[in-house]
Amino acid sequence: MTTLTERLKTDFEHRVLTESEDEFDLFVAVDVGHTELLKTWLGKMRSSQGVKILIDHHPVQAESLYDYKIVDPEATSAAEVVYGIFNQLKVPLIGKTPQALLLAIMFDSQHLGLATRKTLEACVDLIKHGANLEAARKTLRSTPDYGEVVAKLKGAQRLTIYRVGSWVISTTRIGSYQAHVARAMISLGADVGVAGGESEGETRVSLRSTSRFYEATHLHLGTQIAEKVAEELGGYGGGHATAASYTCKQDEEDTLKRTLTFLAQHLGAPPVEVT
Repeated sequence: MTTLTERLKTDFEHRVLTESEDEFDLFVAVDVGHTELLKTWLGKMRSSQGVKILIDHHPVQAESLYDYKIVDPEATSAAEVVYGIFNQLKVPLIGKTPQALLLAIMFDSQHLGLATRKTLEACVDLIKHGANLEAARKTLRSTPDYGEVVAKLKGAQRLTIYRVGSWVISTTRIGSYQAHVARAMISLGADVGVAGGESEGETRVSLRSTSRFYEATHLHLGTQIAEKVAEELGGYGGGHATAASYTCKQDEEDTLKRTLTFLAQHLGAPPVEVT
C-alpha cells in the first residue's frame, strides 16, 4: 500500500488476504492494469475453475485469464467504472461507499483535473448520496511523509534534462516513490517526467506527461511506451495516456536510456541533453 492508502485503510476497514489455500467460485480484479500485479494470486487464478472478472479503465491487454471484462478506457478511474455498475444495477449507495468512490475518482482524475462530463456527473450523484467533497479534498491534500519529501528532492537533484523537438523531457534515478517524483517533475515544468530506480531486485519506472503533451502528440504513455519498453526488457507494464509505469530486471541506467529512446523515436527527433 502507498502512504495514502495506509492512512485510508483506517477509515475504510477491509480484510486483506495475501494468499489462501481455499478454493473460490469468483475472482474480481479491479484496477489491476497488468496481470503480473496480481502477484501470488496470479497462479491461483490461472489454475482455478472459478469465474474471473476484470473491472478496469486501463486499455485491455491480450490476456485470456478473465472470463468477463468490464472495461472503459474513457473513464478517468476504475472507481468511475464501479460507480457505473452500481448505477446500472441500481445498487444502493449507502454507508461509506459514496465517500470511498469519490476519493478514488478524485485521486485518479488528478483532483478532477482530467474529469469528463461523465466523471463530474458521477461525483455530483455521489455527493447527493452523502459523499463529502471537502473531506475528500482534505484527505488527498494530507501532508506527505518524510520519505516522499526526500525522494522528490533527491530526484530533482539528480535529474537530467533533454530537449526532444519542442518538448522537454526529464529523467532521474530514485529507489522509491518513483510515481511521486515523476509527477513532481511535471510540476517543475517538464512535458514528460521519467523516474526509475532499483529496489528489491528489480527496476521500477514511472512516467508522467502533461495533458498538453498528450493532446498535441497523441502519445499514450501506457500502451505505446511503458508496455512496449517492458516487453523489450522482459518485464511488464502499462497505464494511462499521461501516467504509466513498468517493472523489469534491467539496470536502472540502461532502462532510463531505453525509455528516452522510445520517446524520441515516437516524437521523431533525437534527444539533446540540456546542460
